Amino acid sequence: MKQRLARPEDFEIVYDLYMEKEANPFLTYDPMTKESFKRIYDSVLSTHTLFVVEVDSEVIATFRLIPKTDRQAHTLYLGGFTILQKLRGMGWGIRILDQIKKTANSEGKRRIELTVDIHNTSAISLYEKAGFRVEGTLAKSYKLSITNQYYDEYIMALIL
Repeated sequence: MKQRLARPEDFEIVYDLYMEKEANPFLTYDPMTKESFKRIYDSVLSTHTLFVVEVDSEVIATFRLIPKTDRQAHTLYLGGFTILQKLRGMGWGIRILDQIKKTANSEGKRRIELTVDIHNTSAISLYEKAGFRVEGTLAKSYKLSITNQYYDEYIMALIL
Protein backbone atom coordinates (compact mmCIF):
# COMPACT_ATOMS: atom_id res chain seq x y z
CA MET A 1 0.00 0.00 0.00
CA LYS A 2 1.37 3.38 -0.99
CA GLN A 3 -0.10 6.83 -0.44
CA ARG A 4 0.98 9.69 -2.66
CA LEU A 5 -0.15 13.08 -3.87
CA ALA A 6 -2.76 12.85 -6.60
CA ARG A 7 -1.65 13.66 -10.13
CA PRO A 8 -3.52 14.86 -13.23
CA GLU A 9 -3.66 11.30 -14.57
CA ASP A 10 -5.61 10.19 -11.47
CA PHE A 11 -8.60 12.31 -12.49
CA GLU A 12 -10.84 9.48 -13.76
CA ILE A 13 -10.51 7.27 -10.68
CA VAL A 14 -10.84 10.18 -8.23
CA TYR A 15 -13.94 11.34 -10.10
CA ASP A 16 -15.38 7.82 -9.90
CA LEU A 17 -14.60 7.59 -6.18
CA TYR A 18 -16.26 10.95 -5.41
CA MET A 19 -19.31 10.30 -7.56
CA GLU A 20 -19.91 6.71 -6.41
CA LYS A 21 -23.59 6.50 -5.51
CA GLU A 22 -23.21 5.25 -1.91
CA ALA A 23 -20.28 7.52 -0.99
CA ASN A 24 -21.22 10.77 -2.71
CA PRO A 25 -23.88 11.98 -0.23
CA PHE A 26 -21.20 11.96 2.48
CA LEU A 27 -18.43 13.66 0.49
CA THR A 28 -17.71 17.29 -0.33
CA TYR A 29 -19.19 17.69 -3.79
CA ASP A 30 -22.67 17.11 -5.16
CA PRO A 31 -23.03 14.83 -8.18
CA MET A 32 -21.70 16.57 -11.28
CA THR A 33 -20.35 16.01 -14.74
CA LYS A 34 -16.72 15.17 -15.39
CA GLU A 35 -16.27 18.58 -16.97
CA SER A 36 -17.49 20.38 -13.85
CA PHE A 37 -15.42 18.17 -11.55
CA LYS A 38 -12.31 18.68 -13.70
CA ARG A 39 -12.21 22.38 -12.78
CA ILE A 40 -12.47 21.51 -9.08
CA TYR A 41 -9.92 18.72 -9.40
CA ASP A 42 -7.34 20.94 -11.08
CA SER A 43 -7.81 23.58 -8.39
CA VAL A 44 -7.46 21.06 -5.55
CA LEU A 45 -4.36 19.51 -7.15
CA SER A 46 -2.64 22.87 -6.94
CA THR A 47 -3.04 22.84 -3.13
CA HIS A 48 -1.02 19.61 -2.74
CA THR A 49 -3.59 18.29 -0.26
CA LEU A 50 -5.24 15.55 -2.36
CA PHE A 51 -3.85 12.05 -1.92
CA VAL A 52 -4.53 8.67 -3.46
CA VAL A 53 -3.77 5.22 -2.09
CA GLU A 54 -2.41 2.59 -4.44
CA VAL A 55 -2.23 -1.17 -4.10
CA ASP A 56 -0.40 -2.97 -6.90
CA SER A 57 -0.45 0.27 -8.96
CA GLU A 58 -4.26 0.51 -8.69
CA VAL A 59 -5.80 3.52 -6.92
CA ILE A 60 -8.16 2.19 -4.26
CA ALA A 61 -8.86 5.28 -2.14
CA THR A 62 -8.55 9.04 -1.94
CA PHE A 63 -8.50 11.63 0.82
CA ARG A 64 -7.40 15.17 1.56
CA LEU A 65 -5.02 16.20 4.31
CA ILE A 66 -5.28 19.94 4.82
CA PRO A 67 -2.76 21.49 7.21
CA LYS A 68 -4.02 24.23 9.46
CA THR A 69 -1.87 27.27 10.11
CA ASP A 70 -0.68 29.61 12.82
CA ARG A 71 -1.85 28.53 16.28
CA GLN A 72 -3.37 25.41 14.76
CA ALA A 73 -0.28 24.43 12.74
CA HIS A 74 -0.10 21.19 14.74
CA THR A 75 -3.43 20.08 13.21
CA LEU A 76 -4.37 18.34 9.97
CA TYR A 77 -7.93 18.24 8.65
CA LEU A 78 -8.83 14.91 7.03
CA GLY A 79 -11.52 15.21 4.37
CA GLY A 80 -12.97 13.46 1.37
CA PHE A 81 -11.88 10.02 2.58
CA THR A 82 -13.38 7.27 0.45
CA ILE A 83 -12.46 3.76 -0.66
CA LEU A 84 -13.53 1.78 -3.71
CA GLN A 85 -16.94 0.26 -3.04
CA LYS A 86 -15.75 -3.29 -3.74
CA LEU A 87 -13.03 -2.99 -1.06
CA ARG A 88 -15.11 -1.53 1.78
CA GLY A 89 -15.37 -3.64 4.90
CA MET A 90 -12.11 -5.46 4.18
CA GLY A 91 -9.83 -3.57 6.58
CA TRP A 92 -8.40 -1.08 4.10
CA GLY A 93 -9.89 1.89 5.95
CA ILE A 94 -8.07 1.17 9.20
CA ARG A 95 -4.80 0.48 7.35
CA ILE A 96 -5.06 3.77 5.47
CA LEU A 97 -5.91 5.68 8.65
CA ASP A 98 -2.94 4.07 10.42
CA GLN A 99 -0.68 5.25 7.59
CA ILE A 100 -2.16 8.76 7.77
CA LYS A 101 -1.46 8.80 11.53
CA LYS A 102 2.15 7.72 10.99
CA THR A 103 2.66 10.38 8.33
CA ALA A 104 1.13 13.09 10.52
CA ASN A 105 3.24 12.07 13.48
CA SER A 106 6.44 12.07 11.42
CA GLU A 107 5.59 15.62 10.31
CA GLY A 108 5.27 16.76 13.91
CA LYS A 109 1.48 17.03 13.85
CA ARG A 110 -0.35 16.41 17.11
CA ARG A 111 -4.00 16.39 16.03
CA ILE A 112 -6.06 15.10 13.12
CA GLU A 113 -9.65 16.27 12.86
CA LEU A 114 -12.53 15.53 10.53
CA THR A 115 -16.26 15.94 10.14
CA VAL A 116 -18.67 13.09 9.45
CA ASP A 117 -22.42 12.95 8.90
CA ILE A 118 -24.09 11.83 12.13
CA HIS A 119 -25.92 9.07 10.20
CA ASN A 120 -22.80 7.67 8.50
CA THR A 121 -22.49 4.89 11.06
CA SER A 122 -19.93 2.82 9.16
CA ALA A 123 -17.54 5.78 8.86
CA ILE A 124 -18.06 6.76 12.50
CA SER A 125 -17.31 3.18 13.56
CA LEU A 126 -14.13 3.13 11.45
CA TYR A 127 -12.92 6.45 12.84
CA GLU A 128 -13.62 5.34 16.42
CA LYS A 129 -11.72 2.09 15.78
CA ALA A 130 -8.78 4.24 14.60
CA GLY A 131 -8.89 6.25 17.84
CA PHE A 132 -10.93 9.31 16.82
CA ARG A 133 -13.46 10.64 19.32
CA VAL A 134 -16.56 12.78 18.83
CA GLU A 135 -15.92 16.28 20.15
CA GLY A 136 -19.23 17.88 19.21
CA THR A 137 -22.01 18.31 16.69
CA LEU A 138 -22.16 20.83 13.87
CA ALA A 139 -25.85 21.57 13.29
CA LYS A 140 -26.94 22.02 9.67
CA SER A 141 -23.32 21.68 8.62
CA TYR A 142 -24.00 21.06 4.93
CA LYS A 143 -26.81 20.93 2.40
CA LEU A 144 -27.30 18.27 -0.26
CA SER A 145 -28.62 19.54 -3.56
CA ILE A 146 -30.37 16.23 -4.32
CA THR A 147 -32.56 16.48 -1.21
CA ASN A 148 -32.43 20.24 -0.61
CA GLN A 149 -32.02 19.37 3.08
CA TYR A 150 -29.45 20.34 5.71
CA TYR A 151 -27.51 17.70 7.63
CA ASP A 152 -25.66 17.60 10.93
CA GLU A 153 -22.11 16.38 11.32
CA TYR A 154 -19.92 15.30 14.18
CA ILE A 155 -16.54 16.87 14.56
CA MET A 156 -14.16 14.07 15.46
CA ALA A 157 -10.49 14.27 16.36
CA LEU A 158 -7.54 12.14 17.20
CA ILE A 159 -4.75 13.38 19.43
CA LEU A 160 -1.42 11.89 18.38
